[in-house]
Amino acid sequence: MIFKSIDDSLKQVLNIPNDTGMVRQLLSILGALACASITAFILYTTAFGQFPGPAQYAIVLTLGMTAIFALKPGPLAGVSGTLDLGLSILLIFMTVGSGLYYLDQYQEIASLREGIPTDLDLTCYAVGIICVLEGARRVEGMLLIGVVAAAIVYMLFGEYMPGFLSHRPFWVAEVLEYSYSYQGIFGIALGSVVDVVFVFVILGVALRVSGAGSFFNFLAMRLTKGRKSGPAQCAIIASAMFGSINGSAPANVSATGVLTIPMMRRAGYRMDFAGGVEASASCVGQIMPPIMGVGAFIMAEITGIPYSSIMLAALVPAFLFILSLMVAVALQAEKSGIESQEDQDDTEMTQERVAQAITLIAGFSVLIGMLFSGFSPTFCGLAATGVVIAVSSLFASIRMDLKKVVEFIVDGGRDGLAVMIACAAIGIVIASFTSTGLGIKLNQMIVAMGGQSLLLALVLAALCSIVLGMGLPTAASYLMVVFVAGPAIMDLGIDKLQTHLFVFYYAVLSAITPPVALAVFAAAAIAKVSPIALAGRALRLSLVAFVLPVVWVYHPEINLQGIFSETWLATFVYIAALIVAVVGATAGQIGYFKKPLNVLERVILIGAAAAVVAVDWTLILTGVLGILFVLTWSWYRGVRVATID
Repeated sequence: MIFKSIDDSLKQVLNIPNDTGMVRQLLSILGALACASITAFILYTTAFGQFPGPAQYAIVLTLGMTAIFALKPGPLAGVSGTLDLGLSILLIFMTVGSGLYYLDQYQEIASLREGIPTDLDLTCYAVGIICVLEGARRVEGMLLIGVVAAAIVYMLFGEYMPGFLSHRPFWVAEVLEYSYSYQGIFGIALGSVVDVVFVFVILGVALRVSGAGSFFNFLAMRLTKGRKSGPAQCAIIASAMFGSINGSAPANVSATGVLTIPMMRRAGYRMDFAGGVEASASCVGQIMPPIMGVGAFIMAEITGIPYSSIMLAALVPAFLFILSLMVAVALQAEKSGIESQEDQDDTEMTQERVAQAITLIAGFSVLIGMLFSGFSPTFCGLAATGVVIAVSSLFASIRMDLKKVVEFIVDGGRDGLAVMIACAAIGIVIASFTSTGLGIKLNQMIVAMGGQSLLLALVLAALCSIVLGMGLPTAASYLMVVFVAGPAIMDLGIDKLQTHLFVFYYAVLSAITPPVALAVFAAAAIAKVSPIALAGRALRLSLVAFVLPVVWVYHPEINLQGIFSETWLATFVYIAALIVAVVGATAGQIGYFKKPLNVLERVILIGAAAAVVAVDWTLILTGVLGILFVLTWSWYRGVRVATID
């Protein structure tokens, strides 16, 4: 009976129809077991100690790719189901074979055969690379494969390219070895996922399966009930809180947008505006403390900067980004004549909601308390996961039954597959940049440009972050770009923390930056509007976010690293000036503040907001006064017109 219940639970979790062929069902169960094995392996090694890095990464990668080939359709699915099934089985054997060989030989490869691989080594490397590329194609599509393929082609044929793009000749064996090594697939990108990201993916699954995560949506609706812009404010708050754990803007849009976008439409917002709000808000969570879509923990892992410093540095920028969206939807609601929403459902505090709140608070209290006590992020994530499961079991309304336990174990591994395989593939790109010297050359170009204009160099670095990050999970794009543009930005005199946050912000914003704006496409599919129109709206709504990284380069005090120094008063004064600038810039782009704004007023507001970014306090104060004057005058005229009417 127990095995039948588990089998039925697996079928429900994986949506396996009963009439599917036996082989396909067995493959689906194999994929589920591989995902469950990842969850068990991550939890066990986090609690009792990890294996050596190459072994740890190879085990997770082998299990992950096995799950991908077992669960995801291949390139022949549209031609022949049988052939596609056979290809998937072949790829599973190739994955397991290359993984087991690498696990057995990695110590000898590292100590005796690095640089002089045997034929068996090269066969393992070639097979492993093929499996990683096909796994990445099945999960992330052709865009990522195009980037990785370009990196491999560059290593092989870059010697024939002109100018600074040329490099020394590479043998095929060298390309294989660089790609399938600690410099490539098993490098820092995959390492960050295995060492840090997976634990927090599992924590997110625990919150979702227990029901505690849905308290985010309830809290957002409760806080915004009765406001004119309530549905849009609810979307921003819910997406920001959910995205902080989720770590993926497109996934966040898909999860919360199906509720928030129609809700905003019913309130009276245009669908392109509603979709733009959801796409922009889904980016907020990844830069919002305390979890930042695990970005803070990855950053701490590769920089050695304490988590508390990273969280503090991200606090003010995240607040300003959220503030800009809140002001935008409030002004748009008034501009469009939207009335307050009093009939929102599901805002009563039931016993189930109380249980969800207690579970959520307990989990986050343990997580943040342990983080500030100096424990490692992974152990803190493990402890928080245990607390969420333990506390939820105390309440009958949210207690996990057998189906939910199976869902937790399987989804703990499955939800991390996309970022795992993307980071493994991005490792090849990083290997290409480092082995060919292209990364150093790009750094030198940015530094040389910075000698003429720091702002121009920052714009180039931002474009680099956005372009290279398009279509990739945030963690993967951040890790790839920070090794390309990061050293150059630091060579310009920018602090390490500000540099990594700079790259991370633009990696996050690449999700709404055309032409490959995955969060925009996800929102457009739900809103049923043109992705181009929605992308334009999202970019305007996120105007403040695109400027913020430049702001902290010129004003690092907003990252609060010297909050307890004698310059604290100047820091708070400048933050107050930024708040005024955010309101002014947002009113300028919406074109409304108690009354419609004319072109001149909008230009003055946006120009004055730009002046607040300057280093000179005279310009800053002039900008603040200009914004206050226009907003006060507009408010006065709006009130006067309303009184006359």
